Amino acid sequence: MNIAQKPSLIPEDAFETGAPEGTLGAEEELWLADPETLKLAGGAQKILAAEPEDRFSGELIDCEIESNTGVHPGPGGVMGDLVSRRRVLLGHAERLGRYLGTSGTHSIGDWREQEIIGKPHYQRLKAQLGWLIRRNNTFSLHVHYAVRGREKAVYFFDRLREYVPHFLALSANSPFWQGEITDMQSTRTLIFSRSIHRAGLPEPLGSWDAYAKYVDFAQRSGVIERLSEIWWDIRPHPGLGTIELRAFDAQTNPARSESLIALSAAVCDLLSEEYESGDLRKIRPGREIEENKWSAQRHGLGGGFVDHDTHEPVETRRAIEGLFESLDGATNRDLSPLPRLLEEPTESALQLEVWRETGSVVEVARDLVERTLVLEEPA
Repeated sequence: MNIAQKPSLIPEDAFETGAPEGTLGAEEELWLADPETLKLAGGAQKILAAEPEDRFSGELIDCEIESNTGVHPGPGGVMGDLVSRRRVLLGHAERLGRYLGTSGTHSIGDWREQEIIGKPHYQRLKAQLGWLIRRNNTFSLHVHYAVRGREKAVYFFDRLREYVPHFLALSANSPFWQGEITDMQSTRTLIFSRSIHRAGLPEPLGSWDAYAKYVDFAQRSGVIERLSEIWWDIRPHPGLGTIELRAFDAQTNPARSESLIALSAAVCDLLSEEYESGDLRKIRPGREIEENKWSAQRHGLGGGFVDHDTHEPVETRRAIEGLFESLDGATNRDLSPLPRLLEEPTESALQLEVWRETGSVVEVARDLVERTLVLEEPA
């Protein structure tokens, strides 16, 4: 008996539409809170009902909303969209009697008090993943970089894995979970990418055919119904023709988001130069990258990485400085936003500073709300 095969989830023209390479976009996940208790509170669906579909989207729970930017040639345009959308959300939050904030996790948010929204997609994930998905109250920044060519997209995917620890160390913004210090600079990583399968650091693909076969395996077996159910730290986005960098905690300070977007673009420019010149670099095994990712998750910028070539330890800050140095001359983009990522404390460090001064996780949440209000237009 012949069983009708579902159309592939991968578009026929994936990464071959002729769209300009190197254009950028981003998604920012934010949360809503009750002004009296500072706890997570619903309202996202009401905001979505009042706004155009291309600017905001719903997420797993009604206290979470995602801003979606347009496509831009540079980080400044992307940041302009994120800032303007955050301003719109602040207006909606005030109208609904809510606070708006963003961070990798909410310092006092209790997942047991949240309801997964009624959309069939999320109810399916609830049935499939149970407790794991219900407790996933986490918030991220995702950056998209347009790539032309399927094999080139796979090279980007395989190479970018090496820099997941760098991205995570710089963006750590979630040292609290359920009102407790977790001893992690990025608890979001622990809760999301280390507990849910099809999340976290992926193994290298090596070829487009390997990716297509994996998607076919997952789709035909009924494991996934859409590509968005693959939650890797780095993932191809065939529908948009982009590589999506998903290793960042959400940033409270928009200026820091702009720096991370600029870093993403510059690293991808470097990989594009490697690929086009034929100077292809070694693809690192996941077991080595995981050591550095763990350090980034645990210590942020205060830990150490293992150098993949020498196998010697190197301070995380020095490893990131080396990455920055490698970008000089490899891209025409403005690299001036990058130094602030090392010169200023990470967002996680700022949260812990508030906690040390006040002894209160509620005051940590209040500080996040107050800093989310500070919007500076990109230069």
